[in-house]
Amino acid sequence: MTSLKAKLTWGLMLSLVALLVLQWVVVTYAIARLTEGQLIDRLGREGENILASAHFDKNDNLQFDSQRMGAIYHRPFSGHYYIVLSNNNQQKISRSLWDYSLDIKPLTPGQQQILRLDGPEKQPLLVVVHGYQKQNYNITVAIAEDLAPSQSNASDFQKIYAVVSAVGLLLLLLVQRLILLSSLKPLRSVKESMARLERGESDYIEVLGPSEIRPLIEEFNRLLAVIDRRSKRTREALGNLAHALKTRLTLINQIAEQSEINESKNLRASIYASTEVINNIIERELKRARLLGDIRPGRYVDLKSKVAELVHTLRLIYAVKDISITWKIDEDAKFIGDQEDLFEMLGNLLDNACKWCASKVYLTVTGGDSVSFIIEDDGPGSTELEALTRRGFRIDESKPGSGLGLAIVSDIVESYDGSLNLGRSVTLGGLMIEAKFHQAKQASSVLYGIP
Repeated sequence: MTSLKAKLTWGLMLSLVALLVLQWVVVTYAIARLTEGQLIDRLGREGENILASAHFDKNDNLQFDSQRMGAIYHRPFSGHYYIVLSNNNQQKISRSLWDYSLDIKPLTPGQQQILRLDGPEKQPLLVVVHGYQKQNYNITVAIAEDLAPSQSNASDFQKIYAVVSAVGLLLLLLVQRLILLSSLKPLRSVKESMARLERGESDYIEVLGPSEIRPLIEEFNRLLAVIDRRSKRTREALGNLAHALKTRLTLINQIAEQSEINESKNLRASIYASTEVINNIIERELKRARLLGDIRPGRYVDLKSKVAELVHTLRLIYAVKDISITWKIDEDAKFIGDQEDLFEMLGNLLDNACKWCASKVYLTVTGGDSVSFIIEDDGPGSTELEALTRRGFRIDESKPGSGLGLAIVSDIVESYDGSLNLGRSVTLGGLMIEAKFHQAKQASSVLYGIP
């Protein structure tokens, strides 16, 4: 998806380019029209001067005082020319035309023509032709001028204007870039605040940002607060329910101790079995409730110290069994999340491995784009791997170590959108369990409180 900064930059850049190109075209056209208009006016005035110097003698011969005209009309191919025609088939041509003729048609008095003709030496000529009447004769005066110099000046102006426009465009783009970066700077502050929220250094997004995104940030903070309150109420409700149920279970067990019940051993055993199953269910659901955790993201867990602490505890618990617990953690291995979740998961996995191993347990933690916790033992393993990972698997929940721990581990891994893989250890020959968490998914799950 294209970023907002890129969209704004390209949109403004294309708008400025279009505006400057349009301005260049309009200015160039306007100057060309203005120059041409001024040239036509000047040629018209020169035509009137020529008309003033022309007259017919008593023999009806057209006379023309060429000395009144400028020297430019006497220099061959100077780019300035005139032609005077009369209705008695007389013609006067400027010396500058030399022996070149222009196709000029006589006009009636009052008529005017603006022509563009090719002159001598391929000169592009602008010709202004007027029809007059003098001494009862119709006279046509044509004044022509070479457009090449003015076109060259116009071309130079266009180039200079294009360069100035390009420099102006670059300056405008630089200014708008600075304005855009300055305007988007608060968004970087919002991003940094969300990063602090992800690391658990803050409880909400502290920066409100620009007014356009402020409602979004306020709504996000409100949702965080709502989910936090709901999760707390859920945990409290489950705790209260468990306490109430345990109280009633205690009462039922006390009733089972009464003499009337004691006489029926089968009934007493049935009551104890039922209460034990119910108690296991309560303990399991309490552990599941803890998986809701805090909606706020956890910090990076110090894996080495926590694993060392957990291994030390397990060695004390299984001191009689004399188990060798070996662990290795990669330097780049990091876990983002709730420390209690990590303890619950590793505690169940290592406790399960220690319970069923012969004498050896390996724990390997690898890092990179994902962090993996691999627990191996040299025990008998299991032939029901798929059943062990099935959500809600409850075959032997009434017995200690019958799979309840793995069910809780599965819930924890699933809450972080991770994966739990079971197999046989190549190194030790027993059960191998791998809990894998993707770093990006960890951050997302923890940040948004995905249960």
